[in-house]
Amino acid sequence: MNEILKLVILFLLVSLLIISSSAVLGVFYSIPSGNVALVKLDGELVSFGSVLGSQSSDDIISLLEAAEDNPNIEAIVLSINSVGGMSVASKEVSNKVLNLSKPVIAWIREVGTSGAYLIASSSDYIISDELSMVGSIGSTMSYLEFSETLTKYGVEYESLSSGDLKEMGSLFKNLTSEERELYMDLINASFEYFLNHVIEQRNLTSEALSIVSDGRVLSGSQAFNLGLVDELGSWNEVVKELELLNIKDVKVEEYSVSGFFPDFSSFLDFKPSSVFPTYD
Repeated sequence: MNEILKLVILFLLVSLLIISSSAVLGVFYSIPSGNVALVKLDGELVSFGSVLGSQSSDDIISLLEAAEDNPNIEAIVLSINSVGGMSVASKEVSNKVLNLSKPVIAWIREVGTSGAYLIASSSDYIISDELSMVGSIGSTMSYLEFSETLTKYGVEYESLSSGDLKEMGSLFKNLTSEERELYMDLINASFEYFLNHVIEQRNLTSEALSIVSDGRVLSGSQAFNLGLVDELGSWNEVVKELELLNIKDVKVEEYSVSGFFPDFSSFLDFKPSSVFPTYD
């Protein structure tokens, strides 16, 4: 009897171990069962790390690739609430969206401006609320400059550099006319790429182009009238568009890095330097 009892207990323990292991492995390796992937673009977009109020382009691209590789996923909804971010990071995500084989709907919530709009413009369809902030097509660089403050307190700034332009953009000296011109060349090159991309993807009229090329922020309604947005609405309109893609019984699967990687954002308070060309 004791031997039988031992065998029963052993069987139960092994069964429990198998069930527990399957549950744990399922969290990491199971294929999500939803047929629509929801990928969120929130906050500032950066090329490195993921700190307070920002997302990295690498993380977003990884989520898009995971949705692309999942055979159950029929379409991707990019939920946008962002003012943009670094130019290269925005371009990387934009290119990824443009080259996905599955349809992508950009859903602009409160804000979809600058680099975030660059990404939205690569999608197949854009929906925003009439009160959303959209557009802000352009590039910017900015920084604080303390040269007069140093002079006021009798502090001298000594510069030892291998070239006259090596310290271009230093916080402790004024820009020379040559430095300002070089920075404007960088800004204009970034802007031209952004503008040409939007023109190509959205087929803007000359009238719309003359309005949006000054970098202004538009309401969702204004953006719709100018062709920057395909439809005004909310999640209901997103679902209707998904149904037009012959996706029946929409089941959303949210793709997020938060469940797999520790979130240290609450301990950080950092905003990437605006000395990088940015779409924000």
